[in-house]
Amino acid sequence: MIREVKNFDRLKSENEIAAVHKKGKVIISLDRKLKASHLSSERITHRIKFAITVSSKAGNSVWRNRFKRIIREALKQETDLLKEIVFNNESELSIIFSPYRINQSKLKHPLLRDIKPAVTDILCKLSKTTIKN
Repeated sequence: MIREVKNFDRLKSENEIAAVHKKGKVIISLDRKLKASHLSSERITHRIKFAITVSSKAGNSVWRNRFKRIIREALKQETDLLKEIVFNNESELSIIFSPYRINQSKLKHPLLRDIKPAVTDILCKLSKTTIKN
């Protein structure tokens, strides 16, 4: 039987984003490039919602948009791991990604190979924490 995630959406509501920041737990990647706040709800919808936030102090708009595109692409490549997390936890998962210790002055031209290991590390840590709970 093939498991399907019903939706792979973005967090858009200010209330949902505020709830993730307020009630969610924070995970930081091993290389300290990214951090992610996550919150699981009790609803069994098998839905993944995510958002990417980047402060304007991190870099100019070109850098910030490139950074967000790279994280979105890394998440697309890790959909199997995201599906596994959601189905093991039997819930709806909301994640907010943001840079932790990287900015335009430290990483002038971000590439997928620079960011993807941090995304994968966060998702692996997330899968371990959701299995424990």
